[in-house]
Amino acid sequence: MKKVAVICSVYKGDLIEYIKPAMKSVLNQDYKFCELFIFVDGDIDSDVLLYLNELEVKKYVTIIYNKENVGLAQGLNTLIDYIIEKGSHDYIARMDSDDLSRENRISEQVNFLETNHDIDVVGTYCKEFGSSYSLDVKKLPLVHEELRSFSVVRCPFVHPTVMFRATVFNNNIRYPINTLMTEDMALWLDLLSKGFRFANIPQVLLDYRLSESTIGRRISFGKAKSELLIRLKYMVQSKQVSFKNLILVFLRIPFHCAPEFVLKYLYKYHR
Repeated sequence: MKKVAVICSVYKGDLIEYIKPAMKSVLNQDYKFCELFIFVDGDIDSDVLLYLNELEVKKYVTIIYNKENVGLAQGLNTLIDYIIEKGSHDYIARMDSDDLSRENRISEQVNFLETNHDIDVVGTYCKEFGSSYSLDVKKLPLVHEELRSFSVVRCPFVHPTVMFRATVFNNNIRYPINTLMTEDMALWLDLLSKGFRFANIPQVLLDYRLSESTIGRRISFGKAKSELLIRLKYMVQSKQVSFKNLILVFLRIPFHCAPEFVLKYLYKYHR
């Protein structure tokens, strides 16, 4: 059977009432060849630390503690380095510390990758919850060519739904650490530029937590600038430069800088 490593980062401010069900949703998968790897990114709350200490004694849980906060990208890269060095896992799946993986998530993704040998990274639909602008089902394009075009202006995956073939991370491919809050998008565009192939499974296999404050954290001119430069570079590399794409990419700047009430409306009705 193929072995799956699920990687997750925890940092100060993550709430124990969200972390517990998130971790349980991984440990209770119907796919039994699944291990959980957690990166502790600096100081964390005492109740979270106590819970992680309890988790650490379980057979299929590995925790790496870091004294300083280094950010999500570096934390995930540390876990990937550890897993690739071990060389014992066929697939690497993402998870966030406040989302909920459906019981059959890992088995469905493994089955998909075992059947579709040309696909390197696969995501899924998700159900959002926890905010007034949550979507019952967030859908994304399914096949590689559609995702390749879609990625010029939108993100091709819901990040915590993704599963990679472990071989994707050969040759030192990792999450870029020189971006501002856009590490996942930068990785997708880097992988597309290197010829890796994407897909999404048309099933809701993860419940994605939002809050009323999530939107506010995404309002940033710095993030908008970082995203613009990455997307323009990808547009040129992938030979998808067009007037339409240029307009859509530059419209991402006001999108990231708009008032919160405008963003909530756009997230609810125009995604």
